[in-house]
Order: sequence, then structure tokens, then C-alpha cells
Amino acid sequence: MTDRELRPFRLRLRTRFRDLLERRGCLIEGERGWGEFAPFPDYSVAADARWLAAAIEQADGGWPEPCRVEVEVNAIVPAVGPEQAAEMALASGCRTIKIKVGDPDDLGRVAAVRAALPDARLRIDVNGGWSVAQAAERISALSHFGLEYVEQPVRTFDEMAQLRALVDVPLAADELLRVDRRFDDAARVADVAVLKVGPLGGVAATLAVAQRVGLPVVISSALDSSIGLAAGLAAACTLPRPPLACGLGTGALLLDDTCPPLLPDAGRMRFTGYPQPDFEPVAEDLDYWRTRIAAAADSSPV
Repeated sequence: MTDRELRPFRLRLRTRFRDLLERRGCLIEGERGWGEFAPFPDYSVAADARWLAAAIEQADGGWPEPCRVEVEVNAIVPAVGPEQAAEMALASGCRTIKIKVGDPDDLGRVAAVRAALPDARLRIDVNGGWSVAQAAERISALSHFGLEYVEQPVRTFDEMAQLRALVDVPLAADELLRVDRRFDDAARVADVAVLKVGPLGGVAATLAVAQRVGLPVVISSALDSSIGLAAGLAAACTLPRPPLACGLGTGALLLDDTCPPLLPDAGRMRFTGYPQPDFEPVAEDLDYWRTRIAAAADSSPV
């Protein structure tokens, strides 16, 4: 890795997102261009190694040929007040809206988005924040808004299995797949698989997981910069079957970006290949990322 140029970045967010006010990561140079390495601070070395594999695959031009040029995407509404939630959903131009929940404003936020977009598909994302009992109660309270699915309402495989027996709304697995990696058993606890290219180890690895889970798939972002989003679009456009509306519209949450932003247009995004960076690297972060990348390079992703 010592012969590859590294470009650390810090990107400001428009609003707080999962307790973050900025997104940090590092671009890695390769034979074709640049790949994005942006694991979160609490990720293990093994998880970092998978993200590094994804970055190297992208940087060296290892993506398979796509079979479509664009995909539908969902808008994302973070944990904001009801009025702002409705405004964000309307402004997105998307027909599918994913709403972050898990705080006292949940009911008002979902109700406001449904009132603003009566015909939209609504998804809610809990990020594993509820117990089984809380999830059963709150899904029941929100289900009359017409939910396409509830994403990661509880944390563990066993909790998802318990909850699935208690509710009628479809459940989607996200963090569960990254952490437990029980891909062959996913259909026992979920109706939809949410897959993210960086955490899974690249486009090829994501396509392999999609085949193993045997569920409808949503290709989503890990709050990537637009260079990372390009990898998500590559996966979404390469799946043999078109995915459900993808969670790749998160560039709208960023005030800054690593290249010209990849953003939805009328609820769809186009695959445009390998973008090139256009930002000023954060030099003071270079040692941090060099150390983390070296540790990941010495580990084998599992």
C-alpha cells in the first residue's frame, strides 16, 4: 500500500445523521482511478479489511460490466422535525422515502411525510435501536401509514426471528448482515436484504452476497462520498435482477463532496463509471488513515 497516493477527506453534513456532523474517510489511488476507504471509527480491523478490498477493487478498475444504466433510489429523511421531514421528502423528487426513526418525533415525522406524499412508498429505518417488545409496539403504531418495510428494527439475528413472528410488516436486514454474516440464513429473519458495497468488500462481493441471501435486494450507501456512491451504483446496475429502490441518494445529505456530486434526478440515478476526485485533501489526517489502512492490509477479510 505504500506506493499508492492517499487523500483523506472530511465532509460536512447538512444535518446531524446518526450522531455525525461530518463524514471522514480516505481515497486510495489505483490503476484506474480512486477508491473510497471510509469505515466508521468503531469498526474492527476485519471490517476495515473488507472496506479496503472494496476500495482497491474500485481504484484498480475491477468492477464487472453493468447490465443497466440507471436505478430508482429512495430519498432519505433523517431524524428531523415533522415540517422539515415533509419538506425534504417533497424536494427529493423520489417516489420512495426512507425515514429514520427511533426518537419521540417518530409518529409526527412519518405522518408528515405520508401527508405530503400520499402515494409514496415509505420505509422506516431503526438502525437496531429497539428491543423486540418496543419494535412490536411501535411497528403496530406506525403500520397504518402503509410501510413498505422496517429496516433493522432490532439488533440480533434471534431478535429479528422473534419479531418477525409478531408483526405483519416486512422486515429488512442491514447491520445484521454486516455483523453476523449469516447470509444463507437471512431469509429466515428478513424479507429484504440491504447491502452496502464498502462494508461487504466490494461490488463482486456484494453480488455474491445478493445471490446467497435469496431475497429482494436494496443497494444502499454507508453515508459515502460520491466516489463511494459510484461503487454502490456499479453494484445496483450489475445485479441480474433490478433491485428495489436503492439507498444511494445520500449525497443530498452532504455539504461537501470528494467529486462533483452524484445526486438523484426525478428519483433515479445513473451509473457514470469511475469518478475522479476534486477536493482539497485533509493533510493532518494522513497519518491516521495510513496507520488504519496498513492494519487492514495486514488482515484477511472474513
